[in-house]
Amino acid sequence: MREIVTIVDVAKAAGVSPATVTHTLNGKRPVGEATRKKVLEAIEQLGYVPS
Repeated sequence: MREIVTIVDVAKAAGVSPATVTHTLNGKRPVGEATRKKVLEAIEQLGYVPS
């Protein structure tokens, strides 16, 4: 069975807050390009899938 990856896990891996991960995913608030890249890389590395 595969471990469930959460937004908190992504945030820790990217070195940002869970809110920043949420903002990156939903696009409702601005996120700097460097931060956005870190979050997206962490999502890919961890295999995060929104529930």
